[in-house]
Amino acid sequence: MNSQGIQESQKRELLTAVRRAGELLLELWPGGSSIGAALEIKTKGDGSLVSLADLRSNELITNAITELFPSDALLSEETEPDNATLAAARRTWIIDPLDGTASFLAGRDDFSILVALCEDQIPTFGVMLFPARGQMIIAEHGKGATVNGAPLAVSRNQLLSQERVYIRNFECTRPDLSSPAMDSGLAFLKVACGELDGAIIKMSTHREWDIAAPLVVISEANGLVSDETGAVIRCGSGQISYRYVVASNGINHKELLAVIPR
Repeated sequence: MNSQGIQESQKRELLTAVRRAGELLLELWPGGSSIGAALEIKTKGDGSLVSLADLRSNELITNAITELFPSDALLSEETEPDNATLAAARRTWIIDPLDGTASFLAGRDDFSILVALCEDQIPTFGVMLFPARGQMIIAEHGKGATVNGAPLAVSRNQLLSQERVYIRNFECTRPDLSSPAMDSGLAFLKVACGELDGAIIKMSTHREWDIAAPLVVISEANGLVSDETGAVIRCGSGQISYRYVVASNGINHKELLAVIPR
């Protein structure tokens, strides 16, 4: 499936809006200025954090998408969902305006902006921007994935090894797999660029906006993403029917699935 509904001019305007949101985050980032210390921080009902930075980035990106694609549905972490619209939509944009809010507020540089287009609940276009790391990742179905214009490709390692598998929110059956510490968005990027061989996240604290853009990025970097049964993950409905997201280089996917507790 090609995202033929995105014209090149629309894509340029969307990417410009994402970059502007990234610039805004850097202005508010405690790791880059003193402004961040004054940010109002709230705890949401699910225990996650939200700040002025999340909300302002969300406003900038959602306004741009609404103007560019007025007929498409919208699902954002910081916007109340319209479940009826999501259920009927063929095309849905999924946005995390600040993925890794805790990292951002702590002054770490692994926070990101995630934007994806899902068509018939399959991610076909994705953007991952890491403002503090200066990395813009773009992926489109059938066209590959790039970071700052350079092609991305997963590793070719056949066996799982220590420090090359990211584990989040659970204890796997292989205690020798010592997971590196980082935000999940950066972990997904490291799978796509071959620095990690795999990543498994239990969906206890994550939602569709955390995974939609990385799904298309990893797939277009010749990797594989599935749920805990090996089935394709669908996004855009606002509902999650799977317990884990498993991303790999494709070669070791079955071995990766085997470390999930049954």
